[in-house]
Amino acid sequence: MEDQPKRGSVPFEVDCPYTLVLPKGYDAGRAWPMVIALHGMGHTHDIMRRYVAPLLDRPWMWVFPRGVYPFEMRQPDKIRIGYAWYLYTGDQDALRESMRLSTQHLLDVQDVIRKDFAISDSAVIGFSQGGYLAGYVAPHNPERFKAAGCIGGRLKHEFMDDIPEGAAEKVALAQFHGGKDENVAPQLAREGLEKCAEAGFTDTKYFSDPEAGHEVSEKMVTDLGHWLERVLQ
Repeated sequence: MEDQPKRGSVPFEVDCPYTLVLPKGYDAGRAWPMVIALHGMGHTHDIMRRYVAPLLDRPWMWVFPRGVYPFEMRQPDKIRIGYAWYLYTGDQDALRESMRLSTQHLLDVQDVIRKDFAISDSAVIGFSQGGYLAGYVAPHNPERFKAAGCIGGRLKHEFMDDIPEGAAEKVALAQFHGGKDENVAPQLAREGLEKCAEAGFTDTKYFSDPEAGHEVSEKMVTDLGHWLERVLQ
């Protein structure tokens, strides 16, 4: 009788860079708010930085991490490497676990920065896939984040069933969405926020750009800036 094959695994380490942008007039003698901004699927951290460029002069630190999963983005004339924040096949349990692992990575990034820079309040925002993850990160870590902003994604209210006690009262949630978004229907995005409010979240805001599609529009960035000013004051 032949021996059965033996299976195992060996971890493979992938370098995941980030960009830290300090506020104008930065003073190391005080703590500053921090905003972690997550890019969309197939994008990079530099793209997200360009999206929110009009807000980089605000009085808080910006952190732009790169996604943890590299993959090929094939186009007719070239192949480039894009990045994702989690793996999704339709299996909800696997998705939840993938989000949990990526969340731990973001907490590690925050810890690395905290070693050299004093941080006061923190918020996490993201576009598209990054928005989905942002809406998972903050409610599950209310001791770390005051707010989560989802741009062009959807707040995954189905995954709010295991958040820490009191998180719904501590974490502010906002949805920024294009009225012509064909990737994530506006009604689904609004419903996600409403379901979070029904689950007990006391600070929920919906911001719409009626003329925008699946994008980070100028109006969304303006609304995002006003919202961050309020939640990080």
